[in-house]
Amino acid sequence: MNGVRKIMYLFALLSVFIACQDDDDNDKLTKEEELTLRANQFIHDNMSMFYLWNKEMPAIDPQKEKDPIEYFEKLLSSKDSASIITDDAQGLMESLTNTGETFGYDLAYYGVGKDNYVAIVKYVYPNSPADGKLKRGDIILKINYTYITKDNIDKLTQNGTIQLTKGKIINGNELTDEGTPPVTLTSKKMETDPVLIRKVIEKGNHKIGYLMYTDFASSFNNSLEDAFNYFKTEGITDLVLDLRYNHGGDDAASALMCSAIAPPDKAIEGELLSYEKWNSECQKAFESDSRFDTQLHRYFKKVDCNLNLPNKRVYILTTRETISASEYTAICLKPFMEVIRIGQKTYGKFTTMALMQPTKEDTNGKIVADEELSNWLMAPIVSRYTNVDGYPSDAVKGLEPHHEVEDQLLPPASTLGAENEPLLAKAIAIITGENKLSPRSALQSTPDFKQIHRTFNDIRSNRIIITNTK
Repeated sequence: MNGVRKIMYLFALLSVFIACQDDDDNDKLTKEEELTLRANQFIHDNMSMFYLWNKEMPAIDPQKEKDPIEYFEKLLSSKDSASIITDDAQGLMESLTNTGETFGYDLAYYGVGKDNYVAIVKYVYPNSPADGKLKRGDIILKINYTYITKDNIDKLTQNGTIQLTKGKIINGNELTDEGTPPVTLTSKKMETDPVLIRKVIEKGNHKIGYLMYTDFASSFNNSLEDAFNYFKTEGITDLVLDLRYNHGGDDAASALMCSAIAPPDKAIEGELLSYEKWNSECQKAFESDSRFDTQLHRYFKKVDCNLNLPNKRVYILTTRETISASEYTAICLKPFMEVIRIGQKTYGKFTTMALMQPTKEDTNGKIVADEELSNWLMAPIVSRYTNVDGYPSDAVKGLEPHHEVEDQLLPPASTLGAENEPLLAKAIAIITGENKLSPRSALQSTPDFKQIHRTFNDIRSNRIIITNTK
């Protein structure tokens, strides 16, 4: 979710408009009906003004809709796979700031046969409930002693206590849980630092900095700065940025990252980094008032951790789960340095979103949060970004890798940050001039695993909806 932004002046003006509407009819409603209507009106008015595809919104009377979430979804364009609404504002904010309750793992999901599924661990956060009990590449076969199906798969991400049974492959292509005792996990509220791994790999004349970064969360910008300062102190000559599972985040974190990686003579505070294009009404309003300049342009920021990479080159590891702010980083660095992508094609979300919460006018005429609707939070797509060269166009559906390498989670899965991990091994080979994959043991024959592709909304909310196993 690149650019989770807060709209200031226009949002406040719109809130006044909403607050001043005639509410005589509301006196005839029950309290629950009144709150539903107010939530619907909040959705309608903000989407009508700020939604990128507001001209495509169907004419649906908000007063006749009984479920605000269903109403919101009816308004979305077929081009939109990312806009979010929730009646659990705290939960979404904790997700965006990496401070929520969690088991501490990230999972990939696969269909096995017709009706069953397995989960495979992508990584585990340190000091989390899963730390020491699960590792990358572990196959989860059962939840609470029951095979995983569409009816219980959501329990893998629901808070509480669960028993997981790990599976293993025998006889070449059979899955079994024989000899694998269950693992008990109880979720806990914790901070999950997106700087998962930072290390330096020395190869000949090269000191390669490797950074595994899981989310663009500005609440952890100090940790990101510490990582870059560590690389500076170590005198790295090359940088490998691992964004293979990074689903995006906020614009303050992506601006920091770009400012630390771009050449210092380019990454000057206040110099243009990217453009944003809104719907026609917002674009016209923003262009006519200099107060809205930061809604149309993003700039490099002042940092003390610029790497000053001697080759003016960065290697970015990508997969289909490289989304939004991760793609923004690769795209917006390109005009200023060489960006080499290794892995798989990215998701293709080149849009920004804005956080919106219901407000009202108090007795003093001041715009304040509507406490009765404080559980509602909306983040619709409001703009499309390009780099300073105007890339990407609407026709681009994802960023193709310069070097295609499969992210291998199935056994034997290499450890993230290990020199023989396929994506990192390819980056090291290119940097050192070998340009070949490091030797690796052959993969075992495995069952017919088909990865479950999730929508952006499923990824951000950590829900799993079985819609496609192709």
